Amino acid sequence: MFNIITGILECGWISFGLAHAMPLWQILCYPLAYYLGKLFPKPFSLPKKLLFVFCSVTLIAAVILTFVPMPDIVRFVLTCLCLFLLSAVIQTVKDSIKSGEHSLLKRFFRVAGFALSPLAAFRPQIILFVAVVIAFCGLTKYTDREYHFTVPDFKGGYSIAILFHQLHYFFYTHITIAAVSIALSKQPPVIDALGYAFTRNPIVFGSIAGILIFSGTRIIYILSEHIFSRLTKKNIPVFYIGQTAIVVILLSMSFVTDTTLLVILWLFTGLCDGTAFTITKKLKQSGKYDKAPITFSENAGCILGQLAAILVSVFFGTYSPDIMLVCGAISTLAAILCMIITMQKEKKYDGIG
Repeated sequence: MFNIITGILECGWISFGLAHAMPLWQILCYPLAYYLGKLFPKPFSLPKKLLFVFCSVTLIAAVILTFVPMPDIVRFVLTCLCLFLLSAVIQTVKDSIKSGEHSLLKRFFRVAGFALSPLAAFRPQIILFVAVVIAFCGLTKYTDREYHFTVPDFKGGYSIAILFHQLHYFFYTHITIAAVSIALSKQPPVIDALGYAFTRNPIVFGSIAGILIFSGTRIIYILSEHIFSRLTKKNIPVFYIGQTAIVVILLSMSFVTDTTLLVILWLFTGLCDGTAFTITKKLKQSGKYDKAPITFSENAGCILGQLAAILVSVFFGTYSPDIMLVCGAISTLAAILCMIITMQKEKKYDGIG
């Protein structure tokens, strides 16, 4: 249930924001609030009592959102607060009770959460109440910890490459969901049975379709690791090829005006983005793998990338999705360059050794 609810919390309010015609920058603040919560438990770790306070505050806020009339901006702030607190609690609980690496099944459950996330456009308060119940139940199994801040061990070029990879992904991902959803809302429905729903509220239809396509990219992303692992054991060449393809795809997406072609290219990003697993695999092979700095680089990239997308959407409005696709391509090039430099340094070091 943790993986399903986190998928819904991450993307659900994108659909909500689109359905309520919110400004793009506000829509993007919802997933940012969720990812700020992912800073717990790494690098921050909180005691059980404080996590119970987080849950209680979220419950009170959810009740207020349900029963108290308020200005839209207050509703927006309270919802962001709920997403942040719920993410912090659920991520902390997940970290304390999970064993080993994420299984394939758990990752697919998360994708299922993405696919179900448009439910938040219809019943956002119910989603929040369900998430609060799950968080409270999870805390009953939580092993209490003291508050502390973990300073991650920097992994040099690998950490920077992962940071740039995460930046590229969050530069364009959520803003592309919104852009594709809007584009699809202006298209005739593919399936006649959906015609009524489309006619009643085209943007809701578009957001559902956009989220489902995004879920498709994540399924392809998950499967790509298994595909490439079976095809070759050469990790770094796979990374270079996959990330170079991403640069081409993202630049192409920024210029494409046909919605069908845009969707096809977006699905291919899942296949090519999946080659990022080779960085972790290379670290494990060399005996340098440490999850804490990897997680820190990933979280930093998530938050900085999302912040950049919000700022660009404030100043550039409807042009921002294309701008962020170009930014994603540039960040990918930076990740490739970091890996090239890192590999050259390692070869030089091995040669001296």
